[in-house]
Amino acid sequence: MSWSGRYLSRLLGRSPGRSLLSLLLAALLAFAFGLVTVLRGLYAELYRQVEVKPLVSTIGYERAMKIENSGYVRDPYYEARSLDAEIEMEAAPFYLVNKLDRLVRDPVEWAEGWDEETFFSSQRLVCILYASRAEELGKGLGDKVRVNEEAWLTNVSKNGYPFEPGETVEELRDRKRPFLTVVGLIRSERGDKTVFGPVRSYLNLGCLFPVFLLDIAEYTLADYHRAAELTSFVKGVMDGLQTRPRFHMDTSYADRVYKMHRLIETLYPLTIAAALLLGAVLPGLTVLHASREISVLRALGAKTGKCVGIYTLAQVLCAFVGLLLGFLLVVLIRKPELGAVGRPFGIYLAAHLAACALGSGMFAWLCARKHVLAQLQGKE
Repeated sequence: MSWSGRYLSRLLGRSPGRSLLSLLLAALLAFAFGLVTVLRGLYAELYRQVEVKPLVSTIGYERAMKIENSGYVRDPYYEARSLDAEIEMEAAPFYLVNKLDRLVRDPVEWAEGWDEETFFSSQRLVCILYASRAEELGKGLGDKVRVNEEAWLTNVSKNGYPFEPGETVEELRDRKRPFLTVVGLIRSERGDKTVFGPVRSYLNLGCLFPVFLLDIAEYTLADYHRAAELTSFVKGVMDGLQTRPRFHMDTSYADRVYKMHRLIETLYPLTIAAALLLGAVLPGLTVLHASREISVLRALGAKTGKCVGIYTLAQVLCAFVGLLLGFLLVVLIRKPELGAVGRPFGIYLAAHLAACALGSGMFAWLCARKHVLAQLQGKE
């Protein structure tokens, strides 16, 4: 090993406090940079994933479809309720929906040729019952059940006596009101009478929905930055309606997340600049503190370049170890995806080492170029 290598090892070991200080400084700066980088990535992803739920109530299906097809929203949920419906001449809540997972958590047994996608895209008079309720009614998959409004007899009698000779009430109902085919059974222990139908079948259920309005038309905003555009679009869709639909969209949480994201984005380059500045200046001051040692080397005949190289390399080695420790702490504490932070960590590592080499090298050169006797006589 050359004398410079031996001197470098002795330099690092002879002044452990100085070496440890340089190492801890680099570790602290790397840890701070790593935390800010991880937070920056989290908030950049978080504000895009925050679900803003625009909600419109008492709106017609066609207008709700205009909003769905506008490009501003996704994942629509439609719900219309008829609370005066009768199933097999008994009162039962009746829902027209385009998704079942909001109201039902239990599995559904489907009739042959039917599944969730087929059911909700259908305009036919079909329905889903709870299995326990279907058993009470003596119905199974493929069977038909009667559906009508509670005041159906009064309604069909408005234009005079509705019965044909010898016709019973049930026969009149069957002639004037529709049937639903059971295509799904909800396997649940609940004795629930609720019946579900596809929202598109409202066209054939005028007896329950004389004027069809969705109680709930809820969407997920596709792009947070287009919230204002969606608001203007929905107001345009609702213009001229006498029913006065209600529109609500709460973006307050998404606004807070986005503001934090913008703040981090603003501070991020300043954080990097401050860390690199400290990573250059503080190792240089450490070298300046060893100016007498450099003078001794110069008095023993060491060249300026050799002195600069030894002290610069010592600071770079300490910084390298410290940076690795700092990044390791960030990974252990925050557990980020290595693929997401690997590139910024690598770039900062190279930039910090370059700044450290530049700062410590410049200060070492300033010390080494001074007159040897003057430097030896000066105060440390």
